[in-house]
Amino acid sequence: MNERTNEAASSATGKGQTGILLAVVMLAFMGQMMLNPILAPLARMIGLEEWHVGAIISMAALVLTLLSQFWGRRSQKVGPKRVLIFAMLLGFLALGSFALVAYAGSRGLIAGFWLVFGAVATRGILYGSAISAVLPAAQSYLVSQCESEEDRVKAVGGIGAMNGLSGVIGSVFGGVLSMIGGLMLPLSIMPFMMLVALAVLAAAFKPSANARAVDEPAKVSYFDPRVFPFLLVGFFMFLAFSSLQTTIGFAVQDRLALDETLTAGYTSLIMIVMSVTMIVCQAVVVPRLKWSARRLLRVGFVLLSISGVLFLVGNTLALLLIAAVTIGVGVGFAMPGYNAGPTMDMAHEEQGGLAGLISANNGATYIIAPVLSTSLYGWAPSSSFVLVIVLLVAGLALCLLHPTLRNERK
Repeated sequence: MNERTNEAASSATGKGQTGILLAVVMLAFMGQMMLNPILAPLARMIGLEEWHVGAIISMAALVLTLLSQFWGRRSQKVGPKRVLIFAMLLGFLALGSFALVAYAGSRGLIAGFWLVFGAVATRGILYGSAISAVLPAAQSYLVSQCESEEDRVKAVGGIGAMNGLSGVIGSVFGGVLSMIGGLMLPLSIMPFMMLVALAVLAAAFKPSANARAVDEPAKVSYFDPRVFPFLLVGFFMFLAFSSLQTTIGFAVQDRLALDETLTAGYTSLIMIVMSVTMIVCQAVVVPRLKWSARRLLRVGFVLLSISGVLFLVGNTLALLLIAAVTIGVGVGFAMPGYNAGPTMDMAHEEQGGLAGLISANNGATYIIAPVLSTSLYGWAPSSSFVLVIVLLVAGLALCLLHPTLRNERK
């Protein structure tokens, strides 16, 4: 009886620590997501050009791509708590410095090269360095606490759901605060989201005693045959998804013949529907289905391919909302399969490197997609959506034909 009581208590403690870690992930990304709805007007207010904004986003994605595997391995060596505390402190410094740069730009204290340099250095390089540690540290820790594929699917699904939730809440929060107190109000609050995450970490997160430290965490090659097929379909998925995120606003305005205000409202609605669908799918539907990672990938890519066609032909708000729901469910299925699938064939000392590699793989798509998709859209609006379909159908073909993805684990 005592053994059962102890096991139940241990399970409850583990779930509680998982919940704390997921809350930290959400708070960490809130600092970024609050900026999204105000970035365009902020850039114009302080004197940045459109390509400067692209440079900031691409630099952050580049830094994330370069550092993610380092942080994944580091978290296994020194523990996730120390890595995440450092990340939150660096994130606070980055976002606080960016707010100061923006304030100086709005007052005409800096301009030209130094304004661009300050924005890229703070929001691009510093913040990219901080945020690159969050997902690898969280995933490598949670995966190390799970033995079964089902539990790992739930764990990485929870991380994806919190990341998505931060986007919904952060975007709404940033927009509301800017309407209340101007663009500098959300900028001033963003750094303190990192401090809240830091306080939660320091006070409440107690990594499990069975989270074994690794003296020499292994570096995982991108072309390791155990992981390469998963990384390739994940790259196709995120490149398609980030391309859609970049161009959907243009398509909404052009296809529905809307003014700027209605375009912003309709685009926000589509993005929120997409995000909420992804969150519900990862947090609620996937854990109840108890499907294998490979089955989730296959079904997810079927839905993703259908959504690509719907986005190509959608010329009404209703069709675009159906496309948003379809892609939300598709990503909600495919993402946990993509994240959890390769972990089952990796040794304990490889989990940190794998988590970092997955994060870097995702980040690389956000370097490529903004320039590629907007260039294609400017050349021929339908061509960017055709690219999305090609990427998703290629991913589906890999899921159905590649032995590593097609054959279930025994």
